[in-house]
Amino acid sequence: MAKEIREWAVAIFIAIVVIAVIRMFLFVTFAVDGLSMDPTLEDGDRVVVNKFIYDIGEVEQDDVVVFESGQDSAYVKRIIGVPGDTVEMKDKTVYLNGEPLQEDYVTHRGESYMDNFTLSDLGVEGEVIPEGHYLVLGDNRPISRDSRDFGLITEASIIGEVQLRFWPLNEIAIDF
Repeated sequence: MAKEIREWAVAIFIAIVVIAVIRMFLFVTFAVDGLSMDPTLEDGDRVVVNKFIYDIGEVEQDDVVVFESGQDSAYVKRIIGVPGDTVEMKDKTVYLNGEPLQEDYVTHRGESYMDNFTLSDLGVEGEVIPEGHYLVLGDNRPISRDSRDFGLITEASIIGEVQLRFWPLNEIAIDF
């Protein structure tokens, strides 16, 4: 009996260590709070964030990321501009490097607190996004707190890329 208890204790300890390593270095779950990414992600959705993806690859335009805002809790937003890009918004259309961005995920195009902006409006010196910085916007533009509110985010603030919505169960999704 003592041997069986010891075996169970070792198995439980190993499982706890494996879970801790996975959560620390590889993946973390995140609860979406608010409607700023609606309809892509809704309030209460639970997602899995890949923490190591940017250790082996680059942050790309259109990635949905979780990052530390420096103000409140972590935010989930979409990468719109990467280093070297020019970005501006005119008449509710985002222009990336001078071309209108096709944003099928944006469905809420009502009045926004900042319909038009340029990089200089966001406090960027120069005409392009500098190295190590990214412009993020929520998919629900009228209510999203994003780069229009707090400026560019740094690469160091990015926790990881959203790769899986697992809650609610009837809306499990992999690609955003």
